Amino acid sequence: MKRLFTRKVKALATCSAILCTALTFPIGMGGAKVEAVDVEVNFAKALQYSIYFYDANMCGTGVDENNEYAWRGDCHTQDATLPLNSEYTNMSEAFISANKNILDPDGDGTVDVAGGFHDAGDHVKFGLPEAYSGSTLGWGYYEFREAYEKTGQDAHIETILRYFNDYFMKCTYRDASGKVVAFCYQVGDGNIDHSDWSAPELQNDMFRPARFATSEDSATDCVSNSAASLAINYLNFKDTDPDYAEQCLDYAIALFDFAIETGNKDCGSDGGGGFYTSQKWEDDYCWGAVWLYTITKEKKYLDLIFEYLDYYAPPSWVHCWNDVWGGVMCILAEANDRDNFVNEYKAYTGKEYEDINFWGQVGKTVDVWMTQYNTPGGYAFLNEWGSARYNTAAQLMALVYDKHNGKISKYGEWAKGQMEYLMGDNPLGRSYIVGYNENSVKYPHHRASSGLTMAEDPREQRYVLYGALVGGPGANDEHNDTTADWIFNEVTIDYNAAFVGACAGLYTLFGNDSMQVTPDFPPAISEEEIETKYWVEAFGIDDGKVTAVTFYVYGTAPVADKNISVRYFFDTAGMSSLNPNDLELRQYYDQVSAETEYAAEISKPIQYKDSIYYIEISWPGFAIANSNKKYQFAVGSYNVDNKWDPSDDWSHQDLEIVTDAFTGVPAETPYICVYSDGILVGGIEPDGSTPVKEIKLKDIKKSVLGMKKAVASEDLNDDNKINVFDVITKKKSIIKK
Repeated sequence: MKRLFTRKVKALATCSAILCTALTFPIGMGGAKVEAVDVEVNFAKALQYSIYFYDANMCGTGVDENNEYAWRGDCHTQDATLPLNSEYTNMSEAFISANKNILDPDGDGTVDVAGGFHDAGDHVKFGLPEAYSGSTLGWGYYEFREAYEKTGQDAHIETILRYFNDYFMKCTYRDASGKVVAFCYQVGDGNIDHSDWSAPELQNDMFRPARFATSEDSATDCVSNSAASLAINYLNFKDTDPDYAEQCLDYAIALFDFAIETGNKDCGSDGGGGFYTSQKWEDDYCWGAVWLYTITKEKKYLDLIFEYLDYYAPPSWVHCWNDVWGGVMCILAEANDRDNFVNEYKAYTGKEYEDINFWGQVGKTVDVWMTQYNTPGGYAFLNEWGSARYNTAAQLMALVYDKHNGKISKYGEWAKGQMEYLMGDNPLGRSYIVGYNENSVKYPHHRASSGLTMAEDPREQRYVLYGALVGGPGANDEHNDTTADWIFNEVTIDYNAAFVGACAGLYTLFGNDSMQVTPDFPPAISEEEIETKYWVEAFGIDDGKVTAVTFYVYGTAPVADKNISVRYFFDTAGMSSLNPNDLELRQYYDQVSAETEYAAEISKPIQYKDSIYYIEISWPGFAIANSNKKYQFAVGSYNVDNKWDPSDDWSHQDLEIVTDAFTGVPAETPYICVYSDGILVGGIEPDGSTPVKEIKLKDIKKSVLGMKKAVASEDLNDDNKINVFDVITKKKSIIKK
């Protein structure tokens, strides 16, 4: 289905001024003027793509088995053995000691909190957005299940929902009676995590402390929202996997009982710090209660909702990680349609004379969005931080309203127009859904997909982060498509949560046979894309006496290799003295040493062959590749009797030579070689030797989720891949013999 871009403006008199503003952004803020754009409006495809973002953000020791991306694997495996002490957790030593048999029944001094999802382009598992995302994804499936089934996306979304909710259950610690004693709601530290722009698979030694909700620190919002997710999961699985559904409900009730019984109701803000500061717990409390009431019909849950519900609050915000009142009102309205408890609520409030209309409050929220927040291009914009996340949440509320009121109203039509804007029907002609079309954003703020070692690197990203909804446009329809922009191009699990449900709702209300999913998706990636590669980027300065080289080491390995070294080859034939010991080696700068407890080691000249020698630089114990750390050294001679001519040096060829180190731009060179434990893994040696190629061992799809592990006898180090590390393992075994 195609349609042409049409701007929505409030007044014809301002139209020309709006056009001048909206369509003449600098290149960095959107590019040249865009005329009418032919936009594919395909809600089946959008739904299909939107779920895949969660594959990219899976964390833990079950990633290999549960996602479809060959470029993602198990990560942060240290979460599976989190030390149980006050250094790694917020629990006091007294609390740990009193509950050790529950927290650590096997007595190994650790707890297993591996699993769940990375929050965004970073890798912390923040409690409130994680719980919000799990519950909101479940809500979308609950409301529009037929859309997932008709488009063949039901198995995929169920895998994602299980991964969320299995993690919530895993992080719940209960005593013999089933009572909750502790709940882990955060793993990782935002400040530590944000200092390391690298793939999650390379961070298995990062310090990742955890926060637990206990009687000492209740985190009622995180606990209640997690209970909501588990309760919704019961509804989604009760007919297809009743045993699993009952387990989810049992944990949901236990967690919510913990929220009820913990007297010091607090927000889980300390763990989120400045990243996610929750102002209230009451909305999450009611979010859990309304779902448990929907399942059990127990009046105690309804009474809790009546106690804390602010029916008369201005409906200006929308369902989001820090405010789920919009979702509460939708589910309360659905429950009232079945059980007709509105008169009970009137009696509770003492306002029996007033007209209480829960659906009316939902409609008022959408009305505000339709009339008060429009950009010149007709986009409902509330806040620059994740504008598309708020927009699609309002869409979800509008679509749920229309579903339960039995017709497509102005709300559903509005939601459709807003999604078409995000698909590309906008002043820039840009889709804010990664990979959706050729005009989609291409530089999401995401470490794993980028394949880069720093966000500021402007190069093309290594992988396509299909279906990720980026932060979105600004108040004037502007946008900056660069990896480093964490406002316009951030991606998070909470951004996509309502977006997935909105796509399903739009397909339910507006879908037709022309809307089809993409077959054989996600597309296979080439051997080159999945090949482990190491390389050096460098430039040099020659002054006739020495050659100074500035370089960086890069890699795409699925593990953090701490045995990497670099060799610079030179030829002594161009020297008046053939004694390489007359050479001077100077280390000018080692960023690793300046910023960490590790340091480079530089060798004396070592003979390679005939008159060719090399010097080797290594960083014992430090994973230099992908660290984006600068290193600068010099080799040559200040002895006037010893001529220095680098023109015949192997590693000098094609090296850009500058006169000022501050103006040099590193460029990839294959002639400065990279080694792992002495085995060539990157570059070309003087005799023409090149590295052994890697072959990934992930099968083509065997099921809807596919990508199951394969094992081969050549996989000598048991990492389910045949690559250079197996060569290293084999050579080590030969040496030992």
